[in-house]
Amino acid sequence: MFSRRPVQYLGLLLLVLTCLGIIFFPVGSTPKEQVYTVYLTAPKPFADLIDKKKNPGDEADKAFDTQFVSPERVPGALTTKPGSKEAEVQDYATTRAEAEARSQRIVASLSKVFKGVALGAQTEKDIAKLPVRPLFALGDTAVFPMKQGARGPVPAVKLGLDLQGGVNLVLQIRRALFTYQLDKPIPASIEERDKFITLVRDALQKAPGDTDLARADVVIKNDARDLVEVRTQAKDRAQFDDQKSAIAEALKSVALYKFTPSGNPQFYEPVAPAGQQDDAQGSQAQVLSQTIKIVEERVDRLGVSEPVIQAQPPDRIIVQLPGVNDPQQAVDVVGQTAQMEIRLLDQKITPRDDPKNPDNTLFFDDKGNQISGAEIRKNLQYSTPIVKGDDLKPTTSAGFMGADEPAVFFELQPAAAQKFGSATAANVGRLMPIFLDDRCISAPVIKSAITGGSGQISGGFKTITEAQNLALLLNSGALPAPLDVVENRSVSATLGAESLNQSLLAGFIGILAVMAFMMLYYRLPGLLANAALVIYCLLNLAAFILIGGTLTLPGIAGFLLGLAMSLDTNILVFERLKEEMAVQPTFTAALRAAFARAWTAILDSHVTTLIAATVLFYLGTGPVKGFALTLAIGVLLSLFSAISVTRLFMWSVAKTGETNRGLFAKAVKSSAALAAQKQ
Repeated sequence: MFSRRPVQYLGLLLLVLTCLGIIFFPVGSTPKEQVYTVYLTAPKPFADLIDKKKNPGDEADKAFDTQFVSPERVPGALTTKPGSKEAEVQDYATTRAEAEARSQRIVASLSKVFKGVALGAQTEKDIAKLPVRPLFALGDTAVFPMKQGARGPVPAVKLGLDLQGGVNLVLQIRRALFTYQLDKPIPASIEERDKFITLVRDALQKAPGDTDLARADVVIKNDARDLVEVRTQAKDRAQFDDQKSAIAEALKSVALYKFTPSGNPQFYEPVAPAGQQDDAQGSQAQVLSQTIKIVEERVDRLGVSEPVIQAQPPDRIIVQLPGVNDPQQAVDVVGQTAQMEIRLLDQKITPRDDPKNPDNTLFFDDKGNQISGAEIRKNLQYSTPIVKGDDLKPTTSAGFMGADEPAVFFELQPAAAQKFGSATAANVGRLMPIFLDDRCISAPVIKSAITGGSGQISGGFKTITEAQNLALLLNSGALPAPLDVVENRSVSATLGAESLNQSLLAGFIGILAVMAFMMLYYRLPGLLANAALVIYCLLNLAAFILIGGTLTLPGIAGFLLGLAMSLDTNILVFERLKEEMAVQPTFTAALRAAFARAWTAILDSHVTTLIAATVLFYLGTGPVKGFALTLAIGVLLSLFSAISVTRLFMWSVAKTGETNRGLFAKAVKSSAALAAQKQ
């Protein structure tokens, strides 16, 4: 059989092998050097393992210099807190294998100075974030080895949130904020809080006029049960002013509580770029587009694999982060506005640590009156800006000052560096608070002129991770307006794996049932159709991987529907073959006529389905797009599989059909019946 069409079968074999390579050998970017953390433990505090006159960090640096010889990169400094048996070293590696080898060398070098030092369990988890060593690399593209699962090799398919687990966030761009102080705190119980929010929302919905308060969000601050925020989507300044009056009037109807405005209401004016139409709708669309770009950059720097970030006009963004297990970290990194400012504090203002919150700084005037951080930033009477976030170069990094103090190191643009140097030279001895949004994260004293165009932020970080998150935020830029998390839903990895296993099992059972039906009903043609079906599945999966699709549960449904259409195409040909065998003189002639005359029905069904998939893809969102994408791929490949692969197999056995019609028993029976009808 194969000898009749050797070129076609050789091409088909190469195609199948290529598909298997694409499916099981992941293709990605060539690994680049990354920072990872080596966690260390010792039987005693590190300072107690050496001479008391020596510094643990200095001794570690000497050990590293002997183990890691230039031009090899030397690990970072050893950081440990006084009296602690644990320490950390920031190291650099490209792949997991390299990181594992380097971490062992770090332990070996430190063991000569600190007896009994060993790797901490957290090191393995941090190394696991690095990529594996590729099989080979061509420029920026690399081919990686097969992933191994519990049951053997795992296809290199990107899994969506519903199959892998992770975090699903729905973010809304805030346009206006109204804050109110209550005369008494709201009870702590969830039932009472929900009851209060319902009362406020009902009152807002009854507000007269075109104020659009039905969509307003009511938020009770977790750390202050007597503070309520009303967030709205005011489309312009005029509606914002109307909402201000309408909200104040509506809140008077809420029984048991008295609302007093706290601070000035805030309106976040969207600004369209120069040259674009200056209207509210165009500006809002521009803000949404700009926000998505910044969120994408932050997610990329967060290191999330295959995120899904989609716009939901007019003011919402859907962010899906597969594989993320810490929802709060995702919210902190993705949702913060990260508007950093370094300001010169008025000499009459005094900063103090907040006794209730060590991470916060309070400000008081010369009469002892407390002033909020937001007011310090906005009122030039209290402070004047020196540096803003836009003045920073995108090279901000996190590290340590001294032995154990996390810090963020930044560089300024040339013009800002000159301005910063002049301001610090003229104000030695003054306080220079550093704000992230409205929170003061540090308030250092200017000890001398800072003319190098660089600086550091320290004193406000508990861990190096907090410093790294801030550096990430500053590098990605400030959001044009705050983002509110209106939905924060987590999908456990266990639930995702269970959904995937059940879907695959259902699909596998369905495919086996259909293949059994094809063999029993169509005999040899059914067997050939099953072989073509296997090749179709390989082609479909390889194409899906090549275009970078993310597989979801609806995507699996689209895949199975495409598979059903592929079988339906074969059935159309086989049924037409039955009819042609009654009127054609030979099996070869009947086969040729069957493919030619079934083509119209095949093309019609595939084109209409493809149109429907295209409409779903462009008008749908999220899971609907995944379904449409897999369905469209399946429809296109169904045409190739049925017309090319099945046709090749059928023509290869055409001579067998001429000499042994018993293998086509169903077709013979049908042709005999048609002949009897004509007589």
